[in-house]
Amino acid sequence: MPKIWVYRKGDDNPHACTALRLAKAGDVELVRSVNAIPRGSLLLDPFSQYALSPADAPFVGWHGLALIDCSWEHAELVFKHVKNRARRALPFLIAGNPVKQDQPVNLSTAEALAAALYILGWKDKALEILNRFKWGGHFFTINQDLLDKYASCLSSKEVVEVQLSELKRRRDARNPPSVLDGI
Repeated sequence: MPKIWVYRKGDDNPHACTALRLAKAGDVELVRSVNAIPRGSLLLDPFSQYALSPADAPFVGWHGLALIDCSWEHAELVFKHVKNRARRALPFLIAGNPVKQDQPVNLSTAEALAAALYILGWKDKALEILNRFKWGGHFFTINQDLLDKYASCLSSKEVVEVQLSELKRRRDARNPPSVLDGI
């Protein structure tokens, strides 16, 4: 199990903060500033150009994983201040938490951590983490197929291909072809 650090900006409701609950349970170590995140760790960054993949597991196992807990409204600005870190973005997933339930991409810190651990091969720990939340099972129910596909990829490139295929499938399901398309 890798070492996990979380910088909590504190711009959200502390009663709904999943990072605080994870820290209380001993799953993560909270750090006081983005500069306190160990430089060698892999940072989950939604703005990274590279997707997290199982190929990152040895690096994370050795150097650890870092997350930033902040409001999505401020995320871009907060992540710009973090320098000199290896970064990976999570691929497309749907939130299961009650605040952003069934919305794409806007995961809670606990969901992001669980998804990352699942993709990296620490599935039991991922399930354990989300079992701490009443809605944790919903996250896995709606994302199980995707998480399994991502976890079976060999590279970031393959994860992106799976993601693009899923997004195309969802777009096609929303816009089925018309009978008139062939005319």
